[in-house]
Amino acid sequence: MDVCPEGAISFSEQVEPQSSQSTQRKALNLSALRGERVLTDREKCTRCQTCITTCYSGAREFSGRAVTLREVMAQVEREIPFYDESGGGVTFSGGEPLMQPGFLSALLHACREQEIHTVVDTSGFANWNVFEQIRRDVDLFIYDLKHMNSTHHRKVTGVLNEPILSNLHALSERGHRILVRIPLIPGINDDGQNLRQSGEFLASLPKLEGVEVMGYHNIAQAKYEALGREYQLPDTKPRQMQTCSTRRNCWKALI
Repeated sequence: MDVCPEGAISFSEQVEPQSSQSTQRKALNLSALRGERVLTDREKCTRCQTCITTCYSGAREFSGRAVTLREVMAQVEREIPFYDESGGGVTFSGGEPLMQPGFLSALLHACREQEIHTVVDTSGFANWNVFEQIRRDVDLFIYDLKHMNSTHHRKVTGVLNEPILSNLHALSERGHRILVRIPLIPGINDDGQNLRQSGEFLASLPKLEGVEVMGYHNIAQAKYEALGREYQLPDTKPRQMQTCSTRRNCWKALI
């Protein structure tokens, strides 16, 4: 398409099966148009958004936008009557909310001044000083726990788990309300050894609000495809509910 200043957008009658991550990033099927497919070359795209502002039909969108503290709080404050009625509040998730600690801290503090209940949903992978900056304005942490073996954790997530476990223990020691969530991913973290080690670690924490063991789903696969990224678990299928329940019950028995 001529509108793209970088020449990153083109039409093709069909897209050949993708066989590698680099190829998959390069050609992304966004829509079908008169039997043609719109392809975006991710290596050329600079995210200038020219294609979006030019597209009169709104077929192309840009995910995410920059907002100010005031803009977010204006939206939050409109919901206060619903929070008061339901006992709910605001949950900051992502992505990873701790990646923007200054903005998150300001939002949490503004919510605290309005007496709005706050939840931070996090992977726990951050420097402790980030938690120190926000923790006093957080009513509940929802905390992911994916794998106890640090080497395996790095293999499947890209990072070691030592800071995650250390931060979790530090929050617990300081008396914070924490709900731990464990996604049971077939072939990744649902083996007996990892479940046992997870249970032992959580049982050792001074304070814990609760634990949720969740079955794996592949809903995110479509999002990866929309972003032109390779989904790392294409052949992993959700387990039968009975299997998930059996593992969940066995794990709970450990704590």
